[in-house]
Amino acid sequence: MIIKEYQVKKLFKKEGIPLLKGQVAYMPHEAEQVAEAIGGSAWVVKAQVSADGRSSAHFANQKESGPTGICWANSPQMVAALSEQMLGHRLMTNDTPDGHIVQRVYVEEACFGQAEYRLSLRVNFLTQQLSLSVYTAGNIMRQYELPEYKLTTERINTIVSHLRLSGKKAKEMKDLLRHLMNLFQQYQAVAVEFDPVWETEKGLVVLDGRIIFNDDALFRVPELKALRELEAGQERQMIARRHQFRYTKFNGNIACLVNGIGLSQATVDLIHQNGGRVACLLDVGTEPSRDAVARALKLALSDPGVDGVFVNIFGGVTRCDIIVQGLLSAAGEILAGLPIVVRMDGTNANIGRRLLFESRLPFTVVKGMGEGIKEIIRQVKGVS
Repeated sequence: MIIKEYQVKKLFKKEGIPLLKGQVAYMPHEAEQVAEAIGGSAWVVKAQVSADGRSSAHFANQKESGPTGICWANSPQMVAALSEQMLGHRLMTNDTPDGHIVQRVYVEEACFGQAEYRLSLRVNFLTQQLSLSVYTAGNIMRQYELPEYKLTTERINTIVSHLRLSGKKAKEMKDLLRHLMNLFQQYQAVAVEFDPVWETEKGLVVLDGRIIFNDDALFRVPELKALRELEAGQERQMIARRHQFRYTKFNGNIACLVNGIGLSQATVDLIHQNGGRVACLLDVGTEPSRDAVARALKLALSDPGVDGVFVNIFGGVTRCDIIVQGLLSAAGEILAGLPIVVRMDGTNANIGRRLLFESRLPFTVVKGMGEGIKEIIRQVKGVS
């Protein structure tokens, strides 16, 4: 299991490791606000993907002059512009030929320093030994084997001596080496890296890093299991925000696609009162686009915990025919076999129902909200 930079830095911060100011953003205007809150005159915008080589990567279908996965900006407006070019686009790296869709960026204060270091602690699976590699400027490397998976004070002093550090810098490097080992042991990791570490006027700062976890050990570290579950939820919330609808996760197995907060609450309450359990709520709002509805339905059907979908639309400002056009544009996912019950009433509801019938796709169309809730609960019980 490999997590993204912004998640790694949360664990680094918890450990007390010196970091630059930074925060994750999901939308360009949010990235601009983060830059303004951080302050200063320069920032770095980093695409958040689980891949190396972001600084030399490129985005698919963009010109050669387009951004890489890590870019500098000299104004909050430039931060927003770079984020716009990254978010929702596929970042192509050397080791990922299919690329990664960028769903969030990390905005960080720019760092000016020198004498770069890299610290890497990892298990050598061939020898079953724990190795510590220390790189200095010019990519000069010293490697240390750590018997019994321990980093002793004596060994730390030897490493710092080899680096020819003294005074405040020596103490800071010793602290970083201890933090490196603490993270490795606490999270039962396969590897922990601080890459790079820079000397700044404030002292040694970790600019980036990563932790590679042993999947077989996740059950022994509840925080990591929660992090994985949180990641899945955040992915869906991010997709919803980018396509202008709301996603709320519950613990059941029925996804509800609705329009409006009041109808959302009523739908959840009635499903629970009738013995059903809501898996997630997708509120497309009062004037959704066809694409937003399609994205919402695809999101619901991609959730492994969903056994059926209840579409509950009351058309006032909302046009039911637009809702149906969105549903039909997700036809590939609809044919996956999960039951989808549709109840709609109001503006252009008759047109919407006719389009559903003419599509010959396996929708169950009902007239009343209560009837629809009972029907989706019945069909889901037949699936689960």
